Amino acid sequence: MRKLIAATLLAAFAAASPLIAKPAKPRAATTAVAWDTKLTRTTEGNHQYGNPAAMVRLVEFISYTCPHCAHYAEESQAPLLGGLVRQGKVAVEIRPFFRNLIDVPATLLAQCGPDARFLGNHHAILASQSDWLKAPPEGAEQRWSGLEFGPRMKSIAIDMGLYKLMLGRGYTPVQLDQCLGNRALAEKLNVQTGAAVDKLGVQGTPSFLINGKLQEVYGWAELRPLLEAALR
Repeated sequence: MRKLIAATLLAAFAAASPLIAKPAKPRAATTAVAWDTKLTRTTEGNHQYGNPAAMVRLVEFISYTCPHCAHYAEESQAPLLGGLVRQGKVAVEIRPFFRNLIDVPATLLAQCGPDARFLGNHHAILASQSDWLKAPPEGAEQRWSGLEFGPRMKSIAIDMGLYKLMLGRGYTPVQLDQCLGNRALAEKLNVQTGAAVDKLGVQGTPSFLINGKLQEVYGWAELRPLLEAALR
């Protein structure tokens, strides 16, 4: 009986072998990349988020004292960073643009610390702009003019409330003072601002390049369809 059962099982497997001899190859596991967390530095040293091989490269010229920039950042954050950038379709580069003296310490503070902190600083400064962007205290500008670079940047940051904002983000006074004293970075970004005006035709903020071409739009509502068209 055992021989009969064994023979029957062997016959059954033999009959079924054409169906099971070549099992389907398991599909390789795929992991979606959240490209909005992918940060690289451009050749100019600016922060770029997204897939470096994205079909569309967007450059944002941003001034931290520009109310339209704050509005743009608020409107675009979810659909741009959380949408097109996260999906790997668009890479976005943020280029600081100096419109006035207060932009300098604001930008130095945005870039304070490791690269991983930049985007949070960037959005925090813009999101709280209505709190700190105000007329300087009486006599402040005259006082600023008599100081060396580092103390001047610190004095502006304190008077405008930016220093307090960054302390609330976990920085120490020593860290903030070091960042505010980075004159080499400030001079580099000032040269970059001049080049944006002279070579690219940027006249105000926010301004945008799509794949190297300056766009005549100044907000998310007008920019979005241009990005979508560039993706077709």
